[in-house]
Amino acid sequence: MVGFADLRSAQPQLWHEAALDLRTASVLHDDTCDEIHANGIRALDNNWYDAVGDLAKAELRHLAEKFRSLGLLDAGAASAVDTLEDAVKVAQRELNDAVYGAENKGLVVSTDGQVSLPSDTTGLDIELLEFYRDNAQRLIDDAVEAATQADDAGRSALEGLKVDPDTTTTERALELQADAVHDALSMMRNQLPDGLTPDQQAAWWNALTPEMQEDFKKAVPLDLYNLAGLPAGVKTELEAKDRGYNAMETLQYARDHWDDTDEDLFPNNCAHFVSQALHAGGLPYKGQTTLDENGWGRSRAGEWGWNTPDSRWLPEVEGLSHTRSWYYADAQQDFFLNNGGDRVGMSGARPGDVLYFDYADGPGGHTDGESHHAALVTAVLPDGDVLYTQHTPGAQNSSLTGRIPVVEQGEGAQQYTVVRPRQAW
Repeated sequence: MVGFADLRSAQPQLWHEAALDLRTASVLHDDTCDEIHANGIRALDNNWYDAVGDLAKAELRHLAEKFRSLGLLDAGAASAVDTLEDAVKVAQRELNDAVYGAENKGLVVSTDGQVSLPSDTTGLDIELLEFYRDNAQRLIDDAVEAATQADDAGRSALEGLKVDPDTTTTERALELQADAVHDALSMMRNQLPDGLTPDQQAAWWNALTPEMQEDFKKAVPLDLYNLAGLPAGVKTELEAKDRGYNAMETLQYARDHWDDTDEDLFPNNCAHFVSQALHAGGLPYKGQTTLDENGWGRSRAGEWGWNTPDSRWLPEVEGLSHTRSWYYADAQQDFFLNNGGDRVGMSGARPGDVLYFDYADGPGGHTDGESHHAALVTAVLPDGDVLYTQHTPGAQNSSLTGRIPVVEQGEGAQQYTVVRPRQAW
């Protein structure tokens, strides 16, 4: 458990260098894995055809998998340490503000964080001082509790990553990295003062630096939005209704339905899920029918969950209850970009945007620039890692940093496009 004195003396800024080192190690391990595949395994495939060559390739594949696993584990640790730094900075700021405020009102704060009235209260308003004391004590206790929760989540993340890379498969390493990212999100979520009064929540928010405020808006937007004391202007900003939909309602749909397959209608429902989430947020249909080449929507039958089944005799009837831009990732990206949406880049990604996975494997492969997967951006960690929620398969707050090397090993080189839909119809 983190104590009052521990939090006051903590130096979270020192952890930033550790996070950078871990991120660098992750990149180096991924690059090494790619080099083994490109210059080792591929060369053997083309030049060594007997049983001994197969053994050599198997050994190289095992070595490459080890480096891939190390890269994933390092990435998970980097996210945990970096987010722990930010979380403790917030808790420390809340604590110091509470102590300063208490002392400024003539109260006494002990070395273990207990707030008391001054020894001499002659001529003072005791009832008012007791009110100030109770308020300061609650703020101090909240800050210490938040730091303890962040520390527990950080410990959980790092303990989970302490595995032997020689015996850890890439799939298992990816699961552990995902667990670490979810722990990182918990660190941010636990800093929110949901146990305080609305007035105290507003004071907490106003005491944060602009950078801290931005981190919360991107990492835990829904939980932040649900704070009763969050200023109305911040809630309006989070809703981002100038896009033509309420981003908070879109994110709520994604949270509620990420593992709900009841409305899955297609062999691959990634773009269908994105469309459902955006429409749930208020983005209106475009076009008169589902055959409109520049439309986006579904018919009444589509709203009822009906879809013409795929047919090898009439394959073109698949999806007639929905526009192609509703359920097909490449057509969906084109529609949004041609109808008011913007490419915002990875660094500009915000919750409520759409992430597309586009082929970029050069001649002889897939068509470069063609989108084959779509997902909803649901969070961005303080270190810039974009987290997304998807269907087929269902996944919530997956780390793009963690998925990139695995996706590219299986699908070839990729381009990742972040689109911000904006109603222009």
